[in-house]
Amino acid sequence: MNNKALLVGINKYPDPRNELRGCVNDILEMEHFIAEANKVYPKQNIKKLTNKEATKKEILTQLRWLIEGAEIGDQLLFHYSGHGAQAPTKFNSLEKDGLDEIICPYDFDGTNNTSLRDKEFAQLFAGIPKGVHFVWISDSCHAEDLSRDPSNTHYRFFTGLSHFEQGVENIAPIIKPLNGALLSACKSHELSADTYINKRFIGAFTHYLIENLNKYSNIKNMRSIIEIVNKDLAKNGYDQNPQSEGLLENKFFFL
Repeated sequence: MNNKALLVGINKYPDPRNELRGCVNDILEMEHFIAEANKVYPKQNIKKLTNKEATKKEILTQLRWLIEGAEIGDQLLFHYSGHGAQAPTKFNSLEKDGLDEIICPYDFDGTNNTSLRDKEFAQLFAGIPKGVHFVWISDSCHAEDLSRDPSNTHYRFFTGLSHFEQGVENIAPIIKPLNGALLSACKSHELSADTYINKRFIGAFTHYLIENLNKYSNIKNMRSIIEIVNKDLAKNGYDQNPQSEGLLENKFFFL
């Protein structure tokens, strides 16, 4: 087996209005969970991108590294924590609201050259062979369709831009389920909380996801764990509803 993980966490953006506080902690805690608490992913096979390292170009480069050479029985994990947004789509027949879901790399400026759209992810991940155990975690706003202490809670929605460029036409849409599992922090119209729990800043979704994976990863599938995460978030005052989708959502988090 050749298990590999790419963990991306962005707290600092060029515009201080978009700064977050818990995204780097998200991926550090995920690294601890997969490499030390469970020893499923060797540390030498885990790559992390934080803050200014996490440009669109570098994220794409490392995603290609992640899936390159993947074979049946391998486990792949992509975790993104940072800002998300929505932007006009070129494929109105596929998007009822006329919007693509995007993640916002460090250098995001509202243009296609710096955004990563759901269509781009679909095209890239379509190359993952069947039999590879691929899990994609997105702790950002508008995360679902990528397929509280008020003083300490922010939301991972990019601000400060008056215009988002429409999607590019040379990206052919791929209309089929993800050959993997997407675990997303909220529904496509919701916001994802960047908050303060147990004396550290962290994404509310990532916190309760890891907490429940620690309890149930070897006895419950990912869809069932997300249902428990939903209950924990609601019980603790967070107005977001995590989702699971993809062909592997009914599988365990680890093989």
